Amino acid sequence: METLMSSSLLGYFTETFREGKTVTEDKVSSAYAEFMSRLSRLVDGEQAVIDKLRHLRTLELELDLYRNTAGYSPEHLVEIYLTKTTSLVKMEIELLLFSVEHPECRVSSNIQKKRSGSAPSIHWNGSIINLMELIASLDYSGLITNNNGSRQSFAGLVAAFEEFFNISLPKPYDLRANLSRRKKNLSVLLPRLKENYEKNIVNCGLGQR
Repeated sequence: METLMSSSLLGYFTETFREGKTVTEDKVSSAYAEFMSRLSRLVDGEQAVIDKLRHLRTLELELDLYRNTAGYSPEHLVEIYLTKTTSLVKMEIELLLFSVEHPECRVSSNIQKKRSGSAPSIHWNGSIINLMELIASLDYSGLITNNNGSRQSFAGLVAAFEEFFNISLPKPYDLRANLSRRKKNLSVLLPRLKENYEKNIVNCGLGQR
């Protein structure tokens, strides 16, 4: 099941209200968009309703506890996102309960129909940091757009790759920052992909003229 307890957004709430750290609005805003995407995947998933409710109730409790910490301040900028996130989770809980009481109102979304099709489930078998290298390179290239033709956000790309490869990428901004700590070997996966591509193209005779 898609888990939200390890999401970047909750990590930023912890840093702000329990550790007293400062988090920029850009990071929290992007993490909130990522959280909404993952929450949508959870409630649209095929897991039993009771399992979804158990996870959402646990998440609701965790969010409520942030307001009881010593570092909590109603005037804090991040508190706006905490309020929005809490309300969003409570709304999904109410909708799940409503769907149980009124099963005739259940309507499968287009996304759910696509998931129930014949498309194979694929999984990432490499390291998370190498996957982040691939995501970051696509993000920097600006080649990926959303439905409106605008450049897709980094958080949106992360959410899409999580769904595509059935993987969780906690704190993606920190993962991206870790790429700079490779020092001389800033890029590991991309040169390997290039080498494999060119070798196999040549072997197939497509690289010969």
